[in-house]
Amino acid sequence: MECSLSQGELIRLDGEKDGVILRCGSGTIWLTCGDGRDYLLSAGKSFELAAGQVAVAEALQTAECTLGKPLLTGNPLQRPVIRLAAC
Repeated sequence: MECSLSQGELIRLDGEKDGVILRCGSGTIWLTCGDGRDYLLSAGKSFELAAGQVAVAEALQTAECTLGKPLLTGNPLQRPVIRLAAC
């Protein structure tokens, strides 16, 4: 699933039972997932959220990103995320 975030826009990510991958296509995204660390994703970078984990992501500048779930087969292709909620 592709999405566009305006500067300051927040999204809540839910790893559900399989995990989720957030890949930044352009801009900069700040991400926190409750592990005491913050993550900055710039163009070309990605973050994998583990199954059951929840995170909040904010666009520090307008950003294009892709959300997907890892395939269980280990194939690098992704299938679309089922659930995405605005904060």
